[in-house]
Amino acid sequence: MMLVLLSRVFRKIRVTKAWGLSAVAGLLLLAVVGNSTCFYLFEHAADVECEVTLEDSLWYSVISITTIGYGDFYATTTASRITTVFFVVFIGLTAFSLFFGLLIDWFTEFALRGDRGMRQIHASNHILIVNFPSESRVLQLIRELQSDSKQQEIVIVTDQIESLPFNIDNVMFVRGSTVSEATYRMAAIENASHAIVLATSYHDSNSDAIVASAASVIDHLKPEIHLVAECLDDDHLMLFNSVNTDAVVSAMRITGNLLVQESRDPGISQVFDIVTSNLMGDTIFSTMVGSSGKTTYGTMAKNLLDNDVNVLAITRKKETFTTFANISLQQDDNIVYLSKERKSWDQLESLSNLG
Repeated sequence: MMLVLLSRVFRKIRVTKAWGLSAVAGLLLLAVVGNSTCFYLFEHAADVECEVTLEDSLWYSVISITTIGYGDFYATTTASRITTVFFVVFIGLTAFSLFFGLLIDWFTEFALRGDRGMRQIHASNHILIVNFPSESRVLQLIRELQSDSKQQEIVIVTDQIESLPFNIDNVMFVRGSTVSEATYRMAAIENASHAIVLATSYHDSNSDAIVASAASVIDHLKPEIHLVAECLDDDHLMLFNSVNTDAVVSAMRITGNLLVQESRDPGISQVFDIVTSNLMGDTIFSTMVGSSGKTTYGTMAKNLLDNDVNVLAITRKKETFTTFANISLQQDDNIVYLSKERKSWDQLESLSNLG
């Protein structure tokens, strides 16, 4: 009967984790307390001058259940031997084995749930990469994003794969629908700083609709997040009109433009590869302008050029200025520049002698 009972307990433990933990803890407590009490009472009943204390009985029970058995205490009476067999062998050892079996199960399941994207993410100031068009595409983004710091945490959100095909530090995975609120909650969207929504596939005609839907959910859950979406077909840009994205990148158009430029002006694609990558040479950065003034961006650009900072453009809301000699500084503009490293507005201001 005892074996049948313990078998049922083990099955119950595996099915219901919370109940299982309580059951194992209860069995261990019963074994320790029951054996300690019986050992103390029976040993003293046989020898009133017995020097065994309750503390000694507790020590004897714990050491016996863990199978260490120092031998400093042992049962001398028939009654205490019987109770030791019952509480230590039948209950204690079984509960102790169940505990470690349950612990291994939990660790294994915890690891598997993480690999399969089924575990709650605990991250802060991380970047979400939504969708998984291809392994090479996602790896490229990860390398670029982690070029500034290997500590940058990235969470990939998609239902297109069952587990990540690579193992990179600080890159995590959440498997689920990209239009489901629960999926983004699991990805800790409330703590995320940026989100990049990729195309589902570069051969999927429905990709832009799915990307726009995912961007809409992200915008709804965290409006202040910096959100960038990828659009394959310019005819579908209207899908993003109602979504508060910070930018919609038309990948195919940019690629087409670059192909034409390279055919006419060889060398442009080589430069483009360098300036758009964080991994080699100078890189294009942007910084929000922190003050207004009568000084023009043209004057500022000349001063910055002496410090190896090349101003390329100014963006002001929906406007982009690539010639800006007579345009005055205005707070909240974005200054787009080419440099070896990212610089804050204060640094640019100091380098241009405007401070």
